[in-house]
Amino acid sequence: MKIAVLGSTYPRSHDDPGVPWQRETVKRCAAAGHDITVLAPSWKALKNHTIDDIPVLRWRYAPKRWETLTHDEGAPNKQNSPLFKIFAFTYILLGAIAVLRWTKKHKFDVIHCHWPFPHGFMTLLPQKLFGTRIIMTCHGAELALGRKSNIIRKALTWLLKSGDALCSNSSHTANEIKQLIDKPINILPYGATVTAADAGSSTPTLASPPLLLNCGRLIQRKGLHYLLKALPDILEKQPVKLVITGEGDCKEEWMKLTTELGLDEHVEWAGFVSSEKLAELYHTCTCYVHPAIFDDRGDTEGLGVVLIEALRHRKPVIASEVGGIVDVIKHEKTGLLVPEKDTKALTSAILRILKDKTLAQKLANQGFDFCQEVFDWNRIVKATTDVYKGTKDKDTPTP
Repeated sequence: MKIAVLGSTYPRSHDDPGVPWQRETVKRCAAAGHDITVLAPSWKALKNHTIDDIPVLRWRYAPKRWETLTHDEGAPNKQNSPLFKIFAFTYILLGAIAVLRWTKKHKFDVIHCHWPFPHGFMTLLPQKLFGTRIIMTCHGAELALGRKSNIIRKALTWLLKSGDALCSNSSHTANEIKQLIDKPINILPYGATVTAADAGSSTPTLASPPLLLNCGRLIQRKGLHYLLKALPDILEKQPVKLVITGEGDCKEEWMKLTTELGLDEHVEWAGFVSSEKLAELYHTCTCYVHPAIFDDRGDTEGLGVVLIEALRHRKPVIASEVGGIVDVIKHEKTGLLVPEKDTKALTSAILRILKDKTLAQKLANQGFDFCQEVFDWNRIVKATTDVYKGTKDKDTPTP
């Protein structure tokens, strides 16, 4: 099959850490024998290129200096920019023209459209003119925008109705879609993108003092400030070190909070790290902590690949009970869940893991086994290609 994967973000170079789950899915679908092409917006005049021997076609939508709606912080975090509305319009219009032209040239059998608002507009003409099968996958951000705007909600509903098959990354996102439209939803999660040769070892390697790890974009919905506020109470009981990887628009604010709380010597801001370094951090951390929240736009974690990666490294996980996190972390089985924005509950859960090594190992082992079964890449790729072929178009069970 000739498949186009359409979305707002794709790595700009081999070393770009953006959307690793999508990159891994694309690579594995290509390895399964499908002809894959990625369609994505340009970034500061970035031209067409290849990554992992897969062509990435880029459409231009603005002068170079302003071609920054996507990647890094992402468009939802740039809506206050005075030029946002202008370039959001040209993004959709020029994207639609490019996708139509590429579909005619390459004769795609399927376009897999991620984030249907706004990318669903770009699939309407290929579907109508060439009969291209359109798969739409929601990740949560577009649904959060719809809750804030009646116009966006109506547009998203209309676009979802046009899709030949609908998908979501988690049961939470699927339930959000069902509030808009009554159609079958295929739940297509993703697996770990960071692995190590000894990730499955039943004998953990632990840092001293205990190492707490948090990874991902430093944006509001990650809720990292609640972990920082919990840290002084944890340090009163025992020494720990917190390592934070990633970049984002909240980093400066959270670094300032770290200093105000007197935590500079206990917190390391690692920035973007290589896959090898990230694997090392997963392998040596004592536990992984993910205090995600619903942000001011109503957005939260669609799934959380970092949770899967931590469990694949056989580490206990503590996370907020929000969004798609509950598909990965089953309370007292594959990790510990706490209410969002509750620093006391977060402190208590972390101290419990640090003090009870038997519990920590039990959760880590059960989490590893769960991920091996539910978030196995072979299973995910087969389910994805079944949707492409039209052999799987019905509600799929929650993991």
